Amino acid sequence: MPGGIVLRPGKPPRIVQPAGAPPPKPPKAGANLDLGLMNLLRSDSRLRPGFAEAWVGEPVVSEGSRLARYYVGTAKVEICSGPETLYRITPREYTLPEAGSKLLWLARAEFVENSREGRNPAAAGSLRSRCRKEAGEIISSAARSARVSPGEIEQMGGLDFLTDALLRHTVGLGMLEYLLRDEHVQDIYIDAPADDNPVHVVIGDAGIEGISGKCITNIHLSEREAQALVSRFRFESGRPFSEAMPMLETDIEEFGTRVTVVGKPLSPEGVAIALRRHSAEPWTLPKLIALGSISPLGAGLLSFLIDGRSTVLVAGSRGAGKSSMLGALMLEFPLSQRILTIEDTLELPGARMQELGYKVQSLFVRSAVGGSGDRTADDALRVSLRLGESAIVLGEVRGREARTLYEAMRSGSAGSAVLGTIHGNSPKSVFERIVYDLDIHPEAFSATDIVVVCGLVRPGGRQKQVRRVTAISELVKGGEPGQFSDLMVYDDRTDSLVETENLARSPRVGAIAAQWGMGLDTAMANIRARAGIRESMVGGASANPNLLGPNAVVRSNSEYWALVDRLGSGQPEKLTEEWGQWFLRSAPYV
Repeated sequence: MPGGIVLRPGKPPRIVQPAGAPPPKPPKAGANLDLGLMNLLRSDSRLRPGFAEAWVGEPVVSEGSRLARYYVGTAKVEICSGPETLYRITPREYTLPEAGSKLLWLARAEFVENSREGRNPAAAGSLRSRCRKEAGEIISSAARSARVSPGEIEQMGGLDFLTDALLRHTVGLGMLEYLLRDEHVQDIYIDAPADDNPVHVVIGDAGIEGISGKCITNIHLSEREAQALVSRFRFESGRPFSEAMPMLETDIEEFGTRVTVVGKPLSPEGVAIALRRHSAEPWTLPKLIALGSISPLGAGLLSFLIDGRSTVLVAGSRGAGKSSMLGALMLEFPLSQRILTIEDTLELPGARMQELGYKVQSLFVRSAVGGSGDRTADDALRVSLRLGESAIVLGEVRGREARTLYEAMRSGSAGSAVLGTIHGNSPKSVFERIVYDLDIHPEAFSATDIVVVCGLVRPGGRQKQVRRVTAISELVKGGEPGQFSDLMVYDDRTDSLVETENLARSPRVGAIAAQWGMGLDTAMANIRARAGIRESMVGGASANPNLLGPNAVVRSNSEYWALVDRLGSGQPEKLTEEWGQWFLRSAPYV
């Protein structure tokens, strides 16, 4: 890196020494260089080329602290251990020689001032794709004016690379794009004030082997860029954001991401932004087993309950994996089942399930924090009840739609099954939230069959939190209001979900068994057979990781139901045997 002064937002200048230069000498007596500046010379610097708004730090890390290194597009990512795990990113455009940075700076100024397409963001088609040709022409013109040769442009990465960089830092999301394109990153947090706080990310459980949890990054967004991002979210969503309405929720479809923004006066220090990436592929019960989130028997039980058309609420705090579990449960429906989904943020895998052969109708409704032009969840639910026999899946139960839902369940017009998520850390808290907060009569709540609780736990007291299903509980019908019976609970000694004595005498399991013409013992054997099937898929995943994916789950379940049609559900041993033969033949090719 050439020597010079690097400006830092809200901080004194940082002097950067040229590579190979000797360290600065201590100041002599009477020198104007004070001790504070000397301390700065020992600290990490932050860089921001003129064409960008985000600052990228250059923290010094040792080779031994590096846990992983990979590339996201043209940016190098290094994850390093330390007091806080560091996510260090080095975008290629930030390492351009001075001529390249100047070229992009000139092109940005011209693009921002005179772009025809960039001034019309509401026009049809992707803004980025519409601006691409124009951006390339602007860079070529700027190169001619600055007497940058074609050979020099190639050394900088080529015209396509420079065009991508220009679009990223004008009509795009800047440095956030790299984070949103990193398949390992699950959450992104920008705390207020943006230019004083580094961006934080969360590496998901399905990310890099042995690495998950919160990381501090070397990225600082300027306050101006944070405000520009909010303006874009507000424009694209059509939803208000001001001091009178200081909350905004929307989706960035291009990146499959949900955005939540808070501002003044709710956030006194300025704008704060949280982004959550949706999983590209639906979660599955075998995948959750492989990650330790649920035991094979727990997965077998949930598969049995979904197949038995139960009403299931998935509870938990934010980030506990409620939506992931709900998506996995949806894949336990047979392909013949019609499914209606209702959500205000597009997290459920409706489109992907359609590709897999499911009959899914998605209804997208207005956010709970306001908006215009959309229908409410209650409107959508009322419509869904008139769309024919279907399973109803609510992205989150949290408003007036709860009353409509429970009225429909009690009258028998809610379809073949009802699934949904709700905030709560125990079955009792779910009951209290629905009855007291959402004003549902306790007798109406009795239409609920099962509550699945997802939680964040710290096995062995470790600092790292992991996702686990902590309870599968059945509502005791005819008992005290809000009385539950735990069928399976989390055991922190074994870090696993284990069955209780209540499972073998579960009234809900017994009711499904009666519908299928079998005894309770046979139903329990069926649950264990389903558990064995999913355990076999997890075991085979070491040779073929695709066995944890949705395609394999759909094929496996379809084969199972075909065997049920031929043999009946009352022969779990025979079902397991014939499914196993099919699995041995098919597993390598899934």
